[in-house]
Amino acid sequence: MTIHTPTLLLISLAINLMSALLMLFIHRLKPGRGNFLLWSLSAFVFSFSILLLCLGVMTDHVAPGLFWGGFTSLICVLLLLAGFYALYDKPLNTWPVRCSVSLFLLSYLVLASLFDVCLVLALIESVIYLWCACLIFSLSQTQKRVLHTVSLIYLVHFVILLSQGIALLVQALGPDQQAKQWLLDVIFFMHMTLTIGSVLLLPLVAYTESEQTLLMLSERDPLTGVLNRRGLFKSGDGQADGLLSVVVLDIDHFKQVNDRFGHGCGDEVIRFVAQTLISEVRKDDLVGRIGGEEFAIIMRGVSDQDAFSICDRIRSQIETRSHQGACLPCEGITVSVGGICSCGQGDLAQLLLRADEAMYRVKGEGRNGVRFLTELERHHLLVEK
Repeated sequence: MTIHTPTLLLISLAINLMSALLMLFIHRLKPGRGNFLLWSLSAFVFSFSILLLCLGVMTDHVAPGLFWGGFTSLICVLLLLAGFYALYDKPLNTWPVRCSVSLFLLSYLVLASLFDVCLVLALIESVIYLWCACLIFSLSQTQKRVLHTVSLIYLVHFVILLSQGIALLVQALGPDQQAKQWLLDVIFFMHMTLTIGSVLLLPLVAYTESEQTLLMLSERDPLTGVLNRRGLFKSGDGQADGLLSVVVLDIDHFKQVNDRFGHGCGDEVIRFVAQTLISEVRKDDLVGRIGGEEFAIIMRGVSDQDAFSICDRIRSQIETRSHQGACLPCEGITVSVGGICSCGQGDLAQLLLRADEAMYRVKGEGRNGVRFLTELERHHLLVEK
């Protein structure tokens, strides 16, 4: 197999320069997104590494061109990694990250002066590509195909560069140092192809994450982080079949909290109640803020007795923890809870309306209690303090 290396390098150079200019343009439009600037620098640096390599060959200074071209290529991959840290708002100035980056650069400068530059570069870059793949896979917010595609590309990159390092090591130690040259040509071709592909996918990765962030903002309450009414209905409408418990919870005398302590304290009370709800419900239960001081819980596969016990525990935890100073300066925060258990098909809006009616009955009977109605028997359970 014969690969025309100059042609491949020129194609890669052109694509990287165009991608660098595109991401620089996007960064000017969205200056708050530092990942575009880092990825643009990464593409420019990779283009510069190609120029150094070509310049070394053209001027018969192959060794210096290869050494410094490899060093800039390593910086390119590190900038690529830094871009993903910026995309996911992860800090780069932590001790492990700084030490790892310093170790990579220092290892290259030392080892590449003693051993084959391509061998050292392949092994170090393989580790960084593995780092990139693991970072994307662990931090991507959804199971988007494009994110998994990029993660898979970097995993393949890791395997290819590791294979290149092993092949170079075998070639250096073997009796016939040209026997594996065809394999190295194939690996180099795959490496350059994957580099071009990953560069082209970078703007798509950032767009996918931005789209998901906007979607989350439209379905989440910014004060508490739980679902808002839209997000609750979107997630809960698909759970309306089968055994379902729907709960409405309202903070007692909330207006007095705002009037006495101010709206800042009121926000703290709302956050405190939301955090208590999240800590007390099951992992798959849905928690949403559907009004100023009103929350809703949707629990699938929970009977009225079990749902009542969960709600009463939540009520008790809010009252007890607020008395213990968990929500200063307010003390004695209580809630009124109403709910309904549906055993068949039901409209979520109607179930919430009936749970809301049960909650208002608790309000009329003294507050700080739980009333639960079943859809079939229409009986209720009531606890008052």
